[in-house]
Amino acid sequence: MKAAIYRWKVAPGDEEYFARRWHEITEDIMRDHGGGGSRLHRAENGDFVAYARWPSKEARDKAFADYSKDLNRSIPQREGKAELIEEVWLDIADDLLIPEADLPDRFRTR
Repeated sequence: MKAAIYRWKVAPGDEEYFARRWHEITEDIMRDHGGGGSRLHRAENGDFVAYARWPSKEARDKAFADYSKDLNRSIPQREGKAELIEEVWLDIADDLLIPEADLPDRFRTR
């Protein structure tokens, strides 16, 4: 299994749109293209950062290529609303991340 970290600069005013499309695109890729899911974060500097799991880099490349073929799909990068500024590939050496639904109450926003 592989993981990737993605970092985007999002155009001012397009943050909500970007987050919504990231969610929708991630669901589509998990359902139709074998993606292993992702988490989206907001960095202190305003960048959006996501962590995603993939069976392989080749699987990701194929999923992105297949998904992007439809020019009618709204993709924030293609629309000029976001710029991917970093992609880092990782080999997972150990995994102790608790699934969101299983986190103790102290992690819940009050």
